Amino acid sequence: MKTEIGKIAQLIGSTKRAETPIQRRTKDLSKKLGVFALMTSVITLTLGFYKGFEFTEMLLFALASAVSAIPEGLLVVMTITLAIGGHRMVRRNALIRKLQAVETMGSVTTICSDKTGTLTTNQMTARRVFVGGKEMSISGAGYVPEGEFTSEKGTVDPANEDLVTLLRAGLLCNDSRLRLHEVEEGTRWEIAGDPTEGALVVAARKAGLSQEEENRTYPRLDEVPFDSKRRFMATFHPFQCKVLVQVKGAPETILDMCDLIQEGGKVRSLTAEDRQKIMDQSGSMAEDALRVLGLASRTIEEDELGSIKQNMMESGEKMTFLGLMGMIDPPRPEAKAAVSLCHKAGIRVMMCTGDHKKTAEAIARELGILKGGQRVVEGEELDGMDSATLDAMVLDVAVFARVSPKNKHSIVESLRRRGHIVAMTGDGVNDAPALKASNVGISMGITGTDVTKETADMVLTDDNFATIVNAVEEGRVVFENIRKVVKYLITTNTGEIITILGFLLLLAGTNGIDFLILTPIMILYINLVTDGLLDKTLAMEPGEPHIMDEPPRSPDARIITFKMVQNIFILGVTMAVGTLFLFDRAFSSLSDPQEAKAKAMTVAFVTMAAFQIWNSMNCRSRTRSVFRMKLTGNRFLLMGMASSATLLYLATELSFFQVGLGTVSLSVWDWASVFLVSSTILVVEEVRKFLQARMGGCKA
Repeated sequence: MKTEIGKIAQLIGSTKRAETPIQRRTKDLSKKLGVFALMTSVITLTLGFYKGFEFTEMLLFALASAVSAIPEGLLVVMTITLAIGGHRMVRRNALIRKLQAVETMGSVTTICSDKTGTLTTNQMTARRVFVGGKEMSISGAGYVPEGEFTSEKGTVDPANEDLVTLLRAGLLCNDSRLRLHEVEEGTRWEIAGDPTEGALVVAARKAGLSQEEENRTYPRLDEVPFDSKRRFMATFHPFQCKVLVQVKGAPETILDMCDLIQEGGKVRSLTAEDRQKIMDQSGSMAEDALRVLGLASRTIEEDELGSIKQNMMESGEKMTFLGLMGMIDPPRPEAKAAVSLCHKAGIRVMMCTGDHKKTAEAIARELGILKGGQRVVEGEELDGMDSATLDAMVLDVAVFARVSPKNKHSIVESLRRRGHIVAMTGDGVNDAPALKASNVGISMGITGTDVTKETADMVLTDDNFATIVNAVEEGRVVFENIRKVVKYLITTNTGEIITILGFLLLLAGTNGIDFLILTPIMILYINLVTDGLLDKTLAMEPGEPHIMDEPPRSPDARIITFKMVQNIFILGVTMAVGTLFLFDRAFSSLSDPQEAKAKAMTVAFVTMAAFQIWNSMNCRSRTRSVFRMKLTGNRFLLMGMASSATLLYLATELSFFQVGLGTVSLSVWDWASVFLVSSTILVVEEVRKFLQARMGGCKA
């Protein structure tokens, strides 16, 4: 446990997973619904006794009203909603390992991202060349050997002698290979070997130099392998009865080995002015976060090979300086837009990387992560820093460079202490503690280690930062759909409760009404044909437009808001008024008490269910008019509505249902009345949405 791996294991073991937002919100909602159900049952039972109904009858009715008050299918529907969201995320390259993470992604306020492979392509690319006293740029990204060389004066001919000599040196003094690899989608270019050397191979290929042909023309005779102390690599190639020596390495090391320079196709002495110019150029490239290599060459006699090689390994050997090559692991083309979308959505993006400070800073600025007065902090500054100091500074920092596993863990915990919902990305074993400490741990699917994947809540199958943003969007859609389902269930159940209480207060015991408006089995059947079908189809509603334009939800946000409670009450009263109106009208239309009772109860039964079918259309959006939404946008809902309406009609027509439910057949005019009255809930909600849009109010 004293090893570095052991320390990481201890850090993982001592880290407790945070409770997810959906878990906290579900507990809160469950408590409130429990209290609501208990209160309504007690009130229903008390009013029933007051009105003179029998104890057994009222007990069953009170239990049925409790069933109405508690949306028993809520947890099932929430699980289905999360599963649907998880399925959508998989289609967008985000594999969910823990279901709660689906909704948590929608609550994320801060994303701490690694750099290499997530924000960048993880493919070193040569960007700039300094050769023959001139600077050139190389277009193209990654390992695809397509691009051109340009200077201030325009496009450069790749056959330029100085350029070809430089690129040949980088190609020969190289152990990497460029190959076209077969994949499921077709083919793609890959590098077998070191990515930095791979960038040299690709750059040479862009100028038309073939690695196979060059190696045949200049076969390798011997080499001086790279050494961190010597900081260079050299290869020896027989050519025209002589030996061509090619060297690459750190610019200052290569420059110290040179006393000549090639310029304009000719070799001349290397002056002090040349040396200063070369070092200035190297510094300029480094400031732009480029990894800089110097390249040199020399032609020797065959019998000098042994002595020259020995001299190079011990003290260096005089060479001809060819130029500098600056390369970088470029940002992913889509990463900048993804970071911009995060900022637009109010999500903070931070870079936590083990790379050099300048490299991290340059990439962060290019992607828009680092802006204005935001800071770049190295991991050594965090070592020994107390929690209070870290908490005070963490929100002012956009980039953490040269960070250790413990540093990453501390950063995540600090952000959580500041009230943020944190998503953390990583691929190595050293990232696992931070992933576990975060609210959503995200592992790379391609480059990620098994330890990281096991610790993570979500795995990116394409190692792409833009996929995280897609997952955030889907997470927000999931939470909105949960809210839609909850609003629908509670609205329909509230409508039933208000109808029952309204009946007991206003109609029971008057005009010969000595029976209950609905039987317990009717209430259960209504919940079956409406809640049982329509709530699950609402979970499949596509996302609202501009959902990523809104700021992240507060970690303390509830599923049910005060505005939603107001809206639910108004819709519940609308259901109750319409149902009681048609019930009283149907009871008064017949003189025979038994026939009037059966018809009135049937009308109340189908009206209440019809209200709930119409209300499912209202719940498709909390802000947009249903008439501005695509009718076929959720075909599952349309099928659910049709199925519910069919089952409702059959409940009044089939003798089996008539006996079990106590219903009777209704006339066309009765159905027309039910249709018109129940559709008023659509009108009421459309008026509410219109007024809300005019006043710019909060969502309900």
